[in-house]
Amino acid sequence: MLDRIEAWEKEEDGYVRKWKPDDLCDLDRNESWFSDMAEKGLFVDHFTRWSVWFKRGAPQKTRYRMDVLSRALTEDELALYDSSGWHFAALHTEQGFRKDICYYIFQTDENAGVPELHTDPVEQAKSLKRLHGRFRRDVFLTLVLLAVVFWDVITTGRPDLRFELLVTGEKPVRIYWVLFGLLEMVNSLRGWLNIRRLRRRLTGGELLDHHADYRRAHRQYVVLSVLRILLAGWLLALMVTRVILQIAPYHIIPLPETVDFPVVRLEEFYDGTLAENGVSGELYHKWTTAGAEIDELKERANEAEADSILELRTVSIRLPFVWTAEQAFDASTKMEIYDGADGHYRMGKTAPVETNLVDEAWAAAPSEDNWNQVVLLVRDGRQIVMTFYLDRTNGDFDDPAEAEVFRDRCTERLLPMLAQKLED
Repeated sequence: MLDRIEAWEKEEDGYVRKWKPDDLCDLDRNESWFSDMAEKGLFVDHFTRWSVWFKRGAPQKTRYRMDVLSRALTEDELALYDSSGWHFAALHTEQGFRKDICYYIFQTDENAGVPELHTDPVEQAKSLKRLHGRFRRDVFLTLVLLAVVFWDVITTGRPDLRFELLVTGEKPVRIYWVLFGLLEMVNSLRGWLNIRRLRRRLTGGELLDHHADYRRAHRQYVVLSVLRILLAGWLLALMVTRVILQIAPYHIIPLPETVDFPVVRLEEFYDGTLAENGVSGELYHKWTTAGAEIDELKERANEAEADSILELRTVSIRLPFVWTAEQAFDASTKMEIYDGADGHYRMGKTAPVETNLVDEAWAAAPSEDNWNQVVLLVRDGRQIVMTFYLDRTNGDFDDPAEAEVFRDRCTERLLPMLAQKLED
């Protein structure tokens, strides 16, 4: 795979651009790689964000050494290096929080009898102190970022967020940041461990291994880079999909006679005893970026005897997998509000319902918390059905005990009918 990555190059006016296969902080391995490239006639010339540019020349054995500094060298200092036999090859500067970090690359002929650029390993270890501290800080900051984002996504204190992630897919960017943060954490940790490895060797009195094997480290770096590209592509596709879905978020049609999703109709619930003007309403339908199919049926009618308003709203959600339905249903039982197609639905204080008709069922009695509606939440397999029933003929239910009796009476009638729909 590494050979294929190295083949991703572009030649232009005597220069060859190769994708940078590692961080520059991996000093010994990069020195070894640069030397191998020189034997192929490619000599380091300059760097861009993602690439290393090599100048073509006659193949020859060349020694490369890297120096890490916190400032740019002056012309006189570069001349001093040159007079010592180490010729300036390239410079790459990384922006730092307080000071920049400059990577200087020097070269000399393999057979030139010049002393090593660094002859005191302890002194060279000191030159890596700032770089070591920078990577250590990056690891700490990435850990903090991951902890914050992970808490925001996973915490049980945010059931509305969990529901949106699993069902509507409206805020999947948080998942992206978790994955991206993990990759950055691995990359920062990798850089910190590399510098720590080099400093330990140097403080132990050993010079760096300028012929270190770099291929395994390059393969690891390539894998991380490819994962970043895939994440970026996934995020772009997600954003495009969301834009397309937001152009026409819901398909709205007049109240149909029949529907192809599980729902108890208002006429069924009242056995045809509604007022002569019948039932009105509309159907909302959409697909979400999470792969869920959502249908919302809103029905209104007048009660025949008291001529009072009745409303039965049903939200049918079919998810791709049973486990996502389980997680989404658990979140729905803890939410305060569900954002529906035509407004907010208040959930109220839901409690589990003992039943063997469906996998799970929860219900809430009418109260001020849910605008005096009976709320019934049902999950069967990967299907979730949320029913909101409002009956103005029964007043505002000031007595909690009376409200619970009304909830149980409605649930005893609604649940078997809905279970039959789910079975069909």
